[in-house]
Amino acid sequence: MITPTTNNIFSADTLNEWLAHLEQLHPNAIELGLKRITEVGKRLNLIHFDAKVVTVAGTNGKGTTCAYLEKILLDAGFKVGVYSSPHIHRYNERLRINGLELDDQAHCDAFAIIENARETISLSYFEYATLSCLYLLQQANCDYILLEVGLGGRLDATNMVESDVSVVTTIGIDHIDWLGCDREKIGFEKAGVFRANKPAICGELDVPQSIIDHAQSISAQLKLATKDFAFKMLDEQHWSWTGQKTLLPIKQTLMPMQNASTALAVIEALDITIAPEKLIASVENATLAGRLQAIEGYGCDFYIDVAHNPQSAQYLATQIKRLKQLKPACCKVHAVVGMLSDKDMTATLSAINSEISEYHFADLHCYRGAPASLLLEAYQSSEYNNHNVTCYENVLGAVDKVVQNISASDIVIVFGSFHTVSDILTK
Repeated sequence: MITPTTNNIFSADTLNEWLAHLEQLHPNAIELGLKRITEVGKRLNLIHFDAKVVTVAGTNGKGTTCAYLEKILLDAGFKVGVYSSPHIHRYNERLRINGLELDDQAHCDAFAIIENARETISLSYFEYATLSCLYLLQQANCDYILLEVGLGGRLDATNMVESDVSVVTTIGIDHIDWLGCDREKIGFEKAGVFRANKPAICGELDVPQSIIDHAQSISAQLKLATKDFAFKMLDEQHWSWTGQKTLLPIKQTLMPMQNASTALAVIEALDITIAPEKLIASVENATLAGRLQAIEGYGCDFYIDVAHNPQSAQYLATQIKRLKQLKPACCKVHAVVGMLSDKDMTATLSAINSEISEYHFADLHCYRGAPASLLLEAYQSSEYNNHNVTCYENVLGAVDKVVQNISASDIVIVFGSFHTVSDILTK
C-alpha cells in the first residue's frame, strides 16, 4: 500500500510499488550525466567505500567478467558485493552479497533512504536503483565491490564511485545514440571509468587508440590484453593464461575465455595471493544466468543467451559451432529470436547466420520491442539469408511450436535480448 506522508516524500509497502514509482520519476528512461546522482551520493557518503571497488565497463562481457571475479573472490574467502544490470527476471537480481540476493524489504528500506535524501532532485530509474544498491553495499561491509556499468562509462551513474581498479572488457558498436557511431568514440566513453594513477585493465583484443590515449593522459596504470596478459588454446578443451604468472591447463567452458582472462588480470592488479589451483577451479566453475544457459525439460539441447548486438552474436556463433561438433551430422539449430528495435538487427543476424538452420522470429512485447516483421526485414538484408523463417506473436508461442517439431538431436537457441530470455525463465 502506498502511504502518504506529511512532507510529501513518497512511501510504499511493496517493492512493486516502489519500482512503479521509479518509472514515473524522470521523463527520460536514459539520461547520462553525473551531476544529479553525485549530489545525492555525497549526501549519503556513497562516493568512497572502505571496500576495494572494481568498476567494469564494456560493450559485451561485463556480466561474465564480474561473475568470474565474484567466483574467484568468494572462493578465496572474501565478502563480495556485486551490482549489475539489467535484471532478467526479478529486480532483486541486480544486487548480490556473498552470492545471494537481498529480500524485497531490504530494497524497499533502501529506496526510502534515497527518497528522503534526494529531496527535489529528479533521478532516472537507473540512477535511483544505483544509489539504493550502493547504499545497501555500503551497509554490508564488503571486502570487495564489483560495479557493472549500465551504459557507456564516463557518464554512467556507477562512475560517481571512486574505484580502485577499472576495467573495459570489449568494444563494439552499440548504443550509438548515446556513445557515438565508431569504436574510437565508444572506446573513449568506456575509458571514462579509468582513474588517475590506478590500475586500468582492458580486455579488448583490438584496443581503440582512444583508450590508450585517455589512460596516458591521466597516468592510469593501463594493462592491455595480448600485451600485458593473454590467453591461448592448448588443445580443443583446454587453454592457458599468462600475466605475471602462467596458469594451465584451464578447462574450456561455455563462458568466454576472453572475459576470464580479463578477470584474472584484475586479480593480479588487486595484488591478491591465491593458489594457482584455486584460481583455475574458480574460473572453471563460474556461471552466469542467461549466458548460453542450458534449460532442461524441452526434449533437446535447449539454451538461452542474452546476445543482442553483432559482437555478442559473433561469440555466440562460435559457441554454437562447438556444440554442433558434439552432435550428429543431422543436427539442426533452431534460433528463436526477439530483439529491441533500436539494435542493429541486420548485422547481429549476419554474425550468426552461418550456424543457424532455421529462424523463428517473435514479437517482443516490451518498451522498444521489435515486431517479428521488423526482424524479418533485417534478416532479408543480412548475409546468407537463405534459411527457413517463421514469424510468431510472442517468444513462448515460438518456442512451443519449435519443440513440437524437432528431433532430440537438434539444438534450440533463444537469444536477442534480456527480455527475450526472461520470457523463458518466467514460464
